[in-house]
Amino acid sequence: MRSFLIGFLCSLGVSALLTPIVLRMARKMSLYDKPDGLRKIHSSQTPRIGGLAIAAGFAAPIMGLLFFDNFFATQLAKEPTKLIVFLGGGLSILGLGIYDDLRGVGAWGKLSVQAAVGTLLWWSGMAFDEMTVLDQHIQFGWMSLPLTVLWLAGIVNAMNLIDGLDGLAAGVAFFAGFSLFTVSLMDNELMLALFAACIAGSVLGFLLYNFNPALIFMGDSGSMTIGYIFAACSLWNASKRSTALSLLLPMLALGLPIFDTLFAFGRRALSGKSPFHSDRGHVHHRLLDAGLSHRQTVLSLYLLCGLLTAATVLTRATLDPRYGVAIVALMVALFVIARAFRARLSDGNLAEKLAIEPGVESSGEIESDQRKI
Repeated sequence: MRSFLIGFLCSLGVSALLTPIVLRMARKMSLYDKPDGLRKIHSSQTPRIGGLAIAAGFAAPIMGLLFFDNFFATQLAKEPTKLIVFLGGGLSILGLGIYDDLRGVGAWGKLSVQAAVGTLLWWSGMAFDEMTVLDQHIQFGWMSLPLTVLWLAGIVNAMNLIDGLDGLAAGVAFFAGFSLFTVSLMDNELMLALFAACIAGSVLGFLLYNFNPALIFMGDSGSMTIGYIFAACSLWNASKRSTALSLLLPMLALGLPIFDTLFAFGRRALSGKSPFHSDRGHVHHRLLDAGLSHRQTVLSLYLLCGLLTAATVLTRATLDPRYGVAIVALMVALFVIARAFRARLSDGNLAEKLAIEPGVESSGEIESDQRKI
């Protein structure tokens, strides 16, 4: 356990020390994220590219281990191709995120790079090749490549989409990292446990400056890199353990961003819009519209992530997926309640508006206002 604690503290320290440096650099170069009053609801322009500090915090203890004679260095030496591809893919996603923060990249441009990285992971052996479900062994065959690419792109973009409030994405990543760490220890996957401890420490060090009111944002360079780490670690584990549980557990740990992304894509498709069309319908926006403050919304979602962490650990400890199903059902129920509350709040505001504004008498005019809402 001492090695994991050292890795966690080293990542936390490097991230916490580098974030102020990145903050000063972003200010000097005028790299600000400007509010738009709709999706970007921060009150003033805020420096970004904090993902540089997160990535450095994660990589520092892992690279440092290569210079010492220890168990982890020996394990990494056994799978040099996977390690090189894992780190090279991370640098590619980090570079994509930085370029997006600086210049902007379209959805198809991002997907192209993510698909290339996913293909590289698949080539190295980090892939969904086979799975055992209810004692039935399934070989994916040619489907292995698209499934691997879809998983990587899905998790990377899910983390990117959940990064909408101060401290939200970093907090989600911390809980997911703790989940992955605990499950990896149970599976005796010590290298993955180390990766999980490092990402948890790195995002926690960054969170010191990112919690509301945030001094700096992680930007796409941070959210996409975090998503990549979780996706790649899950693929690394899946290549060793071809059970349905090996896929279910990371889906539970990352339940909030996955759930939010699926609903976002479904909502946009039903409204006839592109799934990549930005809107203000994410779960954090809905909680804000329901009347919660910025901090209350983030803390409420932290609580939900804590429940997902408990469900992930319990599911692995008991090998009983009913815990995960129950939590997912709870998430759906909370989403429906939040949406209904928002609609009721909007109706109440409309009724109040009609009560204080004279001249609105016909039901046709009332129905017209309701349709606008």
